[in-house]
Amino acid sequence: MIHKHAFEALDRTLNDVMNGDSANTSEALFGGKCKVLKLTKNMRLTVGCRSSDVENIKEFVDWLLNIGEGSVGGPNDGESVVDIPYDFLILNSLDTIGDLIKSVYPNILHRFNELTYSQGRALLAHLNEVVQEINERMLALFPGEEVEYLSSGNLAVCENVSDNFDPQLYSPDLLMV
Repeated sequence: MIHKHAFEALDRTLNDVMNGDSANTSEALFGGKCKVLKLTKNMRLTVGCRSSDVENIKEFVDWLLNIGEGSVGGPNDGESVVDIPYDFLILNSLDTIGDLIKSVYPNILHRFNELTYSQGRALLAHLNEVVQEINERMLALFPGEEVEYLSSGNLAVCENVSDNFDPQLYSPDLLMV
């Protein structure tokens, strides 16, 4: 997840290094040393779908591809306005996040233990605050008390640390961690 300006700077730098002339703007991306592949069809989206739904899925996929390629919303200098098609909007809802959760995860309380239930389902958000709100709303759906498990990225330091470790001076009983 790197800003597009970083890629553009890398492209210009590699073109300068490989072509030896900063005035020469080569058509080859990244100095001709890299090949850019583009996703043109996501077959996973249409597997198991009714033929009537395939056209709607194709329209959505094309819109996502256009956003990814930067061809929607005009020039992008770090911020861009993207028009969302009317069919993709949730309208006339008093609780849009709740309706979205119900739409993506129907019958979640009865099916969350099924191994395949969550496969292919996801809610994406543009801000961490929205992600936090969705997480809190989903956790509130489940009965019982919430349990938080903490982890540590550091090891505990021994009290008896020495670069010149002599095993005869320390018995396993004396080593404290």
